[in-house]
Amino acid sequence: MTLKNSLLISFAAITLFAAAAEAYIVPGGSRPGPAPIPDVGPGFPGDFGPGGDFGPAPGYPGDDFGNGGGYGRQERKVIYLNRRVNNETLHLRQLAGIGENYRGYVVESVEAEFRSSGYNTEVILLTDGRREESVYSPQGSVLLRPQYRAVLGEDIRTLQLEIRGNAQLESVTVNLREQDSYNPPGRPERTIDVPLYVNRRLYGNDRLDLGMYLDMNRYRGYRIQAIEIDANAVYNVALMDLLINGFNQGQTIQVDRYGRRQTVQPQNAVIGQTASSIVLYTRGDLDVRGVTLKLSRR
Repeated sequence: MTLKNSLLISFAAITLFAAAAEAYIVPGGSRPGPAPIPDVGPGFPGDFGPGGDFGPAPGYPGDDFGNGGGYGRQERKVIYLNRRVNNETLHLRQLAGIGENYRGYVVESVEAEFRSSGYNTEVILLTDGRREESVYSPQGSVLLRPQYRAVLGEDIRTLQLEIRGNAQLESVTVNLREQDSYNPPGRPERTIDVPLYVNRRLYGNDRLDLGMYLDMNRYRGYRIQAIEIDANAVYNVALMDLLINGFNQGQTIQVDRYGRRQTVQPQNAVIGQTASSIVLYTRGDLDVRGVTLKLSRR
């Protein structure tokens, strides 16, 4: 058999095999492709599909952007420096343009980006000149947070970053959050009761420093909504005056022997600021069994 005849026979065999195989392919029976992803629309809170996210959608109660969850709109104010600082105090509100229009915003943290720093260089976050948090020999990104509530225009007025030593400072970012102003009708005001276990007998013209029974640092920045005093006179009638930072709060309280609970509602009393001293002055003999402070974060 010649080479030409061999090639012709091989070609014919291949053609016949292909035709036979094609006869068994069912139209439309090819292997299906991947199933189409259903269109779920704009997405639902918590899903991972088109338009979805990892948490509540903005504007829903309880989220970080809407109303009702205790958190408001967040904002980052970046200060680009890219220079060496040496024993310098940076006034962050002025540098970041945080004016009076940011009154009521909470300073959540201050983030500083360092390229290098000298040995034992200290960086300190200050609010109204008060030392909040610090770090030594900073390198890279450093996060500093206020130790107590820091609401601009209410709790603090100035915000500073003090560098003791030398460092190459790239940028400073002030992280702000707008306080939640949403208050649905009927929602009770967010207050906590802090009992002071006094149990003292006072004689004649006496004074009782309530600050000795209260952890001022723990409740710094809380507003005093009311002070309840549980007391009774030993003989007939006794008198009480409540002074906050030296100012009399309301009228003189008359206490009889039957021990009614007395309530004082001070004005603009913020612990550690406008209420750093809380003193009860008495005239006559009386027993003070307890004092309760009703505090609010708002």
